[in-house]
Amino acid sequence: MDTEKEKDENAEVKRKVRRTLIGARLNDIALYLSDFGRYIILIFVGLAKRTGRGIARFARFVLSRSENFTSALLKKIGYLIVLLISPIVRIIHALQRARKDIKDNKKSKGLGAALKIAFTHLGQFVFGSNGIAVTLFNIAAPIVCVVFLFNIVSFASNLSYRVRLTVNDKFLGYIENEQVYYDADEILKDRINYLGSDENIHLEPAFAIELSDGSDPLTKYQVADMILQYSDISVEYAYGFYLNGVFQGAVPDNQPIQDALDSLTAKYSAAHPNAQISFRDTLDYSTAGLYLSGSIIDTEWLVSQLTSVKTPAGYYIVEEGDTVDSIVEKTGLTIHQLDLMNTGFSSSEPYEGQRIKIRDEIPFLSVNVAVEEEYDLEVGYNTEYYNDDTLYSGVTRVTTEGVNGVNHLVATVTYVNNIEVSRRVTSAKVISAPVTERIATGTKIPPEQYSASEAGYGKFIWPMEVGKSRISELTAWDGGYAGHYGIDITAYYGAPIYAGASGTVIHSGWNYGYGNCVIIDHGNGLQTLYGHCSSLAVSVGEQVIQGQVIAYEGATGIAYGAHMHFEVRSGNLKYNPINYLEHVYY
Repeated sequence: MDTEKEKDENAEVKRKVRRTLIGARLNDIALYLSDFGRYIILIFVGLAKRTGRGIARFARFVLSRSENFTSALLKKIGYLIVLLISPIVRIIHALQRARKDIKDNKKSKGLGAALKIAFTHLGQFVFGSNGIAVTLFNIAAPIVCVVFLFNIVSFASNLSYRVRLTVNDKFLGYIENEQVYYDADEILKDRINYLGSDENIHLEPAFAIELSDGSDPLTKYQVADMILQYSDISVEYAYGFYLNGVFQGAVPDNQPIQDALDSLTAKYSAAHPNAQISFRDTLDYSTAGLYLSGSIIDTEWLVSQLTSVKTPAGYYIVEEGDTVDSIVEKTGLTIHQLDLMNTGFSSSEPYEGQRIKIRDEIPFLSVNVAVEEEYDLEVGYNTEYYNDDTLYSGVTRVTTEGVNGVNHLVATVTYVNNIEVSRRVTSAKVISAPVTERIATGTKIPPEQYSASEAGYGKFIWPMEVGKSRISELTAWDGGYAGHYGIDITAYYGAPIYAGASGTVIHSGWNYGYGNCVIIDHGNGLQTLYGHCSSLAVSVGEQVIQGQVIAYEGATGIAYGAHMHFEVRSGNLKYNPINYLEHVYY
């Protein structure tokens, strides 16, 4: 009995130890769950705080910008905050209730009850009416629906449809749209009405829309061929020949046409290796199909027509005394055009009886030759006039000579039968810019004027600036050195020299001991001479008026120091100029 009792006691002790160990394990699990819940709550609280701070910063920014906008925006933000935070708040509250229930049940009913309530809350947290699974479903369901709807729309938009064509109750096939049939009808009219044919086909088309199966629709040429094939008209397989879009007939083989056209362009390609060669007319001879038997034409005849000449070449027969320039003038062509038709025309002298081509033959098919040319082109200068109060009224002087500019051009020039029809400049480079010509127009009121016939004794004006010039050497008649038959007037180097009276310049240039010299003929038997000039402002034959600047003081020729030598002459006779001046300044 004692032995049995001891066994029972030992078993009871073991059970108590086992219960104690299990209880300790369960307690550890409960503590772990409690800590896990606390950590989750802390995470959500941290997120909520960060979200709140961000929203607060944004709110302060908006408030600082606009009071009117703020009130409306705060309502929207508040609604958005509630919308975003409410699931988090519900989760936090659920976790807090779960933690409290677990602690209360563990304390009052033991660990088993605590575990039971913990699993209950976990099930509600995940699968309850406000649980994570339901919340995620509520969020995901609309997104899935939108994606599904988008896929349906995309699928429907990618569907393609085509037109079922039936003519005279006979199914021909599918076309892209109704216009294909009407284009085919025009092609049929071209083929049937060739050379006034009275053939007629009665057509009643019918159209229906069907979903496309991905196969290629019929072209307008295929539709035209099928209609002809199903009609009672005699047709043959051939290649249609179209000139500028107009049907000219059909040929059984289009290769001879291709060869003939290649031979025509080859001549131009040989003469202009880098040119772009093309026909001026639009040619189409590659469209194969069924054509009326009556529209079939002989291929050789068509080739002979295409390679024929409309107008023969024209020539000019060189006459005695003709030159390159005179031939250009007589023919009305440019040297460049004549060089294109006659190699070396501009570089050789023509001879009597020579045939100069002035018009190339005009072929049935004209050919465009587009050549790239480089050349220099002069750019004209502008002329600018301005007032100058140092010149007398009516007097003009070129102060800056105008100079033409030069541009280097690259152009694509198109010739048809060696006649230029277009020129398109593709690039331009300025070699030298034009220099504007500047012309001074006098505004200074001139002194009393005397005509050339009136200029004479006591009528010439002082030929230099009054107050800035004086006589530096008298004539031999008045005590100057022997042989000095004029007066020397000095002012300063470069001082302007004026015409003593109106007249015509008969000398302007170097004149031995006088150096740079101007002589004016006044038309009444008198001439005036102005010597030793540094530079001249007039030229021979120029009409000048009294007081006009004609030169500038200098020391050219036999001269000692800057001055102007002034004489009054009549043929070989010389007169004392002091007697011919209105005023004299010593």
